[in-house]
Amino acid sequence: MKVQLKDGFEVNIEEKHLNDWKLLKLIRGIDKGDASLTVDVMEILLGGEEELEKLENHLEDADGFVSIDAMGIALREIVEAASELKNS
Repeated sequence: MKVQLKDGFEVNIEEKHLNDWKLLKLIRGIDKGDASLTVDVMEILLGGEEELEKLENHLEDADGFVSIDAMGIALREIVEAASELKNS
């Protein structure tokens, strides 16, 4: 399914990834305080490191910096949009 972020960038999410046990375990780890697992969550949701890199490149500023805040916003938008599409 195609998910469009508020800034217009599109990512493709496979529905099976939204029902992935490993993803749930990673999210649980994040909830327990291990924010570094966010990278693994994004890789699963986006279908791999290459797709994550495309998002990183999109979010990169003129100095080559990708803010954690921007990536967090993107993750939230992806999860919210994917949930809405899945439930429609």
